[in-house]
Order: sequence, then structure tokens, then C-alpha cells
Amino acid sequence: MKTFVFTSPTDRMFCFSAGQYVLVHLKIEGAAVTRSYSVSSPPTRPLDLQITVKRTPGGMVSNWLHDNLGAGDEIEIEGPLGSFNLDDLPYETPLFLSGGSGITPVMSMLRALTDRATDQDISFIHSARTPGDIIFRRELDALASRFPNVRVTCVCSQEDRTWRGPTGRIDSQMLLTLVPNLHRRTVFACGPEGYMKTARACLHAIGFPPTQYHEESFGGSNGSRSELASAISSSVRFARSGVEHHCAPGETLLEAARNCGIYIPTACQQGVCGTCRIAKLSGEVAMDDLGGLNAEDKSAGYVLACCSRPQGTVLLDV
Repeated sequence: MKTFVFTSPTDRMFCFSAGQYVLVHLKIEGAAVTRSYSVSSPPTRPLDLQITVKRTPGGMVSNWLHDNLGAGDEIEIEGPLGSFNLDDLPYETPLFLSGGSGITPVMSMLRALTDRATDQDISFIHSARTPGDIIFRRELDALASRFPNVRVTCVCSQEDRTWRGPTGRIDSQMLLTLVPNLHRRTVFACGPEGYMKTARACLHAIGFPPTQYHEESFGGSNGSRSELASAISSSVRFARSGVEHHCAPGETLLEAARNCGIYIPTACQQGVCGTCRIAKLSGEVAMDDLGGLNAEDKSAGYVLACCSRPQGTVLLDV
């Protein structure tokens, strides 16, 4: 993990809400690439903006950032973006749930609340594989020691004889034991999709109110890709460009656009951020949306190009 700290060349302050993300625009080997990263710093410290990036095997952008970005370099950042934040979502007694690198947006939230010295009862449960994988471990321990209203629990999924905290994967009983007043809380959850499925299942099993649950997912699911591979013959027509493309089995709208040389802005490419939102004029798609579209977008006919696969002929406003 590395945290990159950005300041503005004009010394202006950054304005964002705790939990939001930014788009990082880069050129790697001559190709323009964009990725979304949650802001890990809090808006209460507006003179800089921080992202915390995990190096991933085969991750083009994360590896480039780790290996190439240094002090004094300039890059373009767009945003802030995202409705998963403390300003837009109602809450009173927060419970933050995070898995792996999904800790970054909820860490921004925790830092913001403790910077403001809130007296709210705050619980924070973070899941990691091993003690060495716990991101921000020293800071989490320090915040829990400094603020009596903040309870931090780290859970490691793998056995480790040096670890004295909870071991295993979160389940309903563990959540109720660690947070007895769980039903009175508002949950903010973020992590890989497998972790998120587990968290949702645990809360559903104990009858947790869905209106008190908010999430941001890191990583998508390709569970439906194999099913779609045998779909009927499909094509995409780009209305404004006057181009029609016959799709390969399982091909997304974004992949179809790229194969035609048509530009559609994109970031996470997992159905989370909503950057690739596009108006569908006609036709049907199978969409693996992980929260990138709200109800109004869907009713207006928008789809996410990165995770939508045409079912027959689809006409797009591009």
C-alpha cells in the first residue's frame, strides 16, 4: 500500500465529502487511462487530498503509480464524485464495515468525525486476511485510544498465533456480539464484492433495516458473463456516430465502442462509479450494476457501458 498526497499548484483548498472518490487520469505507454480511487483523507484537512492505493498483480494503474509517481510530479484528477458520503446520506450512530482496501472511504469518514471531535457512538469493524494486511492499523489503534466513543475491531480471516483479536469471517453472530445495538445504527460498508455479499447476507439474516444500510463496492462480479456468452446474436448501433458493430459473445457496450474507435469515458469498469453512464435509445441489455446508477438514471433509460451486454440490437446516443 502507498498513500499519495496531492496539493494544488494554485494552493487552493480541496472541497469534497467524506467517502467520495476521484478519477485519476494518466497516460501509460502512450495510452490514456482513467481509474477511480476513494479519497482516504478527510475534508476537514482541505489543503491536500490523499488516495491510498494497493498494488495488485497485473494492475496496470496501481503498479504504475507505485513504480513511477514521485514527489513533484503532476497528474490530472477529476472530481469529487459519488453519493456514498456523510453529507448526502442520513445517519446518527454509524457502524463502518470494511474489507481489505475497501477501508479507504470509511477511513475518510472516521477521520472526519474524529477531527470534529464528535460525541457520536462510533463502531468500526475492519476485515483483513492477516495482521500484516490491516491497513491504517497504527492510526486505528491511536484513534480508539484517544476517543472513548470510538470502538475499533479488526478481524483476521487466517489463523495467526500472534493475533489476539477475532479470527474468521464476519457473520451475524459476530456482528451482534461486537455491536449489541446494531439495529439502531446506520451501516456504511465498503469492500470487495465477495465481502459485500457476506455483509449483506449477515445483516439480512438478523432483520437489519435496509434503509439504514449504505454501501460502496470495490471489485465487480463476472458471474453472469458465462451465461451471456451463449446469448443471441447482438449488435450495437451508435446513433450520433453512424456506426454499427456486431458484438462477440459477452462483449460489453464499452468494449464494442472501443472496437469501433468510439470514446466513452470510464473509470472503475466494474459498474460502481457511474462514469460510463450512457443513454440507451432502444433495445435491451443485461447489466451487472453495482450501484453506479440511481433509480432516476435507470428510469430515464441510462445504462453503464462497462457492465452492460446487448441482448439483440441496441441503439445508443453516442
